[in-house]
Amino acid sequence: MASRNPSIDILKLGLSFLIVALHIFPLSRLKGIDGILSYEIANGITRIGVPTFFIISGYFLRNKINDKTYLIKYGKRILFLYLVWQLIYLPDMIRFYNLGWFSTSNLILKLVFGYWHLWYLLATVFAVVLLYYLKEKSVRQKFLLALLLFFIGYAYQLAYKTNILNDFPALKLAYEGMGTTRNFIFMGYPFLVLGTLYEHWRETVTKRDFLFVPFLLLLLVEVYWYYTLKIGALDFSIMILPLSMLLFSISAENTSPSNLKINSTMSLGVYLCHPYAIRLVYEFLPQKTFGFILLKYVLICLFAVAFWVIVERVNRKFPYFL
Repeated sequence: MASRNPSIDILKLGLSFLIVALHIFPLSRLKGIDGILSYEIANGITRIGVPTFFIISGYFLRNKINDKTYLIKYGKRILFLYLVWQLIYLPDMIRFYNLGWFSTSNLILKLVFGYWHLWYLLATVFAVVLLYYLKEKSVRQKFLLALLLFFIGYAYQLAYKTNILNDFPALKLAYEGMGTTRNFIFMGYPFLVLGTLYEHWRETVTKRDFLFVPFLLLLLVEVYWYYTLKIGALDFSIMILPLSMLLFSISAENTSPSNLKINSTMSLGVYLCHPYAIRLVYEFLPQKTFGFILLKYVLICLFAVAFWVIVERVNRKFPYFL
């Protein structure tokens, strides 16, 4: 296992705050400039978060791919976290099901694949399984498979969102049966394997870190195109692929000393706790203007950190939550 890089812990915390923003900025409720900004945040910038998380996980697993015992232990730990937090969020799930926020079929999907943000944990487990069973493939084959799965997932979701799949009932049913292309096949494995192959693309990407800002601008242009087409939530876009690789590389290669030390569980804690922070803040601030959403974002981040502090202390005595 690679030694811990403080820059990566800082990056992970930043990514967890991106996920918070992803879950509170609306895609279509706001109009005008506010609507465009909100859409760019929710369907653009924040979508960098989860793929980069997968790359980070793959990076720390890169020397353990052949260690079946370690991978089983790693997978069991994440699966246990998934089950624990599914139970923690079960009251929330039942409450909003009873309020009619989602159908019975959606409830079943959430119970199977994970409620709201918890899909990430289950997807990680299955992606690690796939990583192990494809470990003998060549580097070139792994790269090609990652790219193939990514672009199939991208095209699949776009075909669904633009109603092209209406002419292909079986594919539409399969998409709805998965709930989304946001899963271990199209997102988990491709980005996880990229993390394990970091040494093979490190030099190429590091020399081009100056492209991060231009690529970020291209992401905004790409997402604006989706906005004009009135496309709803997307799991990922094309520019997310190079941006997540660049973002990770910039962080991993930052070896300058930093006085800012981040607890290694903080990013996971914020990620796991933030939905209840969202519920709490929205109970007292239901307003949905862009200005209020910005205010609520700050408050939700603060509450998520506070919840993590509580969970982290409980976890010291009962290590089942982080």
